Amino acid sequence: MVFKGSRYSATEIVELTGPDGRVARTLTLRVIVPEASALEHTVSDGERLDTLANRFYGEATRYWLILDANPDPLNPFELLEPGRPIHVPRNRLVAR
Repeated sequence: MVFKGSRYSATEIVELTGPDGRVARTLTLRVIVPEASALEHTVSDGERLDTLANRFYGEATRYWLILDANPDPLNPFELLEPGRPIHVPRNRLVAR
């Protein structure tokens, strides 16, 4: 179940049948639409995605907005290298 307001709320749920005949429900891939940066932030030593999200959005659980705006690198820890500039998009509500 995907709750209302989740970043997955607009993602389609599909049913797949396995080779053994069992049916599993799963989500299709979530399409990430590029967002324009609201600002660029230079990472300082010791910063974390949840604390950055709390600072910029007032909610630590919205760290995924920063991840979506910075798709390279794939490892989120590389994104937090001190001195690295990262894009911080506007806060947006996800609705179904």
